[in-house]
Amino acid sequence: MSVSVVFPNGTEWFKANWVFRQIVEDVSARYQNDEGIRTALELAQALGSLDLKQMDGHMRDKVMHAIRTIAKETVSGTIKGWRPGHQSEHAIYCEALSELAQLIDQQKDARS
Repeated sequence: MSVSVVFPNGTEWFKANWVFRQIVEDVSARYQNDEGIRTALELAQALGSLDLKQMDGHMRDKVMHAIRTIAKETVSGTIKGWRPGHQSEHAIYCEALSELAQLIDQQKDARS
């Protein structure tokens, strides 16, 4: 099973649901006091899709910032992420996060 993220420019990102589940867990831990972000991501996890294109602009910016932050922090080693003791599995997760952060950055570049 997979989860998709639909970006404002129409780009779609598909990954296995375990990748998105870990993202939701990491974002929820990092942004535990932001109910809006947590609710948006938990709903997306349940539906199998995070549609940023249809999301309110302010919430979309907050969600993209949160995801980009945990992506960068996981790749840098600040956040443990998925199975940090299993190098190959963790590398797959970090690669997915790097790709996701790059797509988020492209959204920002498109608005500039």
